[in-house]
Amino acid sequence: MSHQRVDQLASIQSMLVAGQRSVRIQRHSLLLWGVAGGVLCAETGSIITSERFPVPQDQAFALFAWLGFWIGAVGAFDYVLTRRVKRNSDETLPFAQAQITRAWWMLLGMGVLGSFAMFFYGGGAMIYALWIVLLGLGVYLFGLFSQTFIEWVGMATILLGIVGLATALPFGMTRWLAASVFALGLPLAGWLRSQFNDSHMVPRCIALGVWLIVVAGIPLFVVTPLVAPDTPAASVIPLAMFRPATGEQVVNIPAGTNVSFKVVLNSSLLALPPGHDLSLVLKHPMDIALRNGKPEGRYRIGAGEWASIRDGLLFLRIEQFSPLIENGKPVIRAHAVFNVRALQKASREYE
Repeated sequence: MSHQRVDQLASIQSMLVAGQRSVRIQRHSLLLWGVAGGVLCAETGSIITSERFPVPQDQAFALFAWLGFWIGAVGAFDYVLTRRVKRNSDETLPFAQAQITRAWWMLLGMGVLGSFAMFFYGGGAMIYALWIVLLGLGVYLFGLFSQTFIEWVGMATILLGIVGLATALPFGMTRWLAASVFALGLPLAGWLRSQFNDSHMVPRCIALGVWLIVVAGIPLFVVTPLVAPDTPAASVIPLAMFRPATGEQVVNIPAGTNVSFKVVLNSSLLALPPGHDLSLVLKHPMDIALRNGKPEGRYRIGAGEWASIRDGLLFLRIEQFSPLIENGKPVIRAHAVFNVRALQKASREYE
């Protein structure tokens, strides 16, 4: 009799848990959002470019339309498929799932608006980390009313985005990390959920470790080296001997070379007279690859690895801005940082 009561209590407890965690993420949802998010993260940067949209505002609106179209299309398709699956199984969509789906849409909208706003207010270097964190929040919300393992995956995804920002991962790495979290992380989480969700704590921890290794290891240690820029085949020629020519060339710019920093200032308050360029001095030798006499994007600092300007390693950030009066003249002092991370290795080698 005692065994029957124990079984009854266990059945009641399982029913209560099932009622509290009534949300189920369909496998097609994980696959759809995984593939769509992975492709968007990997390819958007090569489609919405400054070459196609020279004006930053135009580029911002193009990105807004691009992301809005694909995310809206995938979301509508996922909604239709989910309704069909529920209808075929004679089930109704739980109230909690409907509310969480609205929150999911809100998070995606925040990602689109955040990507759009960064063209006007800066912060583009952390765009992929933002998408990773927003994805983690969405998965975590589903996990709160779904399986425990999905909840863990959501928290792990949030941590990946935060760690990427805290460790200042290069822009290219965060791009492939975001693509991996979508394309590999979501489908893999669905498969691991079906295998280990009802297991004890230790198997689930092992499953989460496997998920982290796959999702973070492949983009950081496999994909990033594979997509790294190739070493130019042309021989390096000194800057003094450079003459524009067809084909590939590699020019070496020695340390101490004066570099003219030309600024295009868009302002309703200040104007920059023609010819007033900022004269800078190159602190480390640099090789630049050219195609038909024009830089084509690849460069190398000192004896370091070849990189691409699309990797986002080269950037200018103004950290402090102070208007002053000095010797009776108005002065604006700005503290700027240019390419701190990429120059760390070169600084250790040449200083």
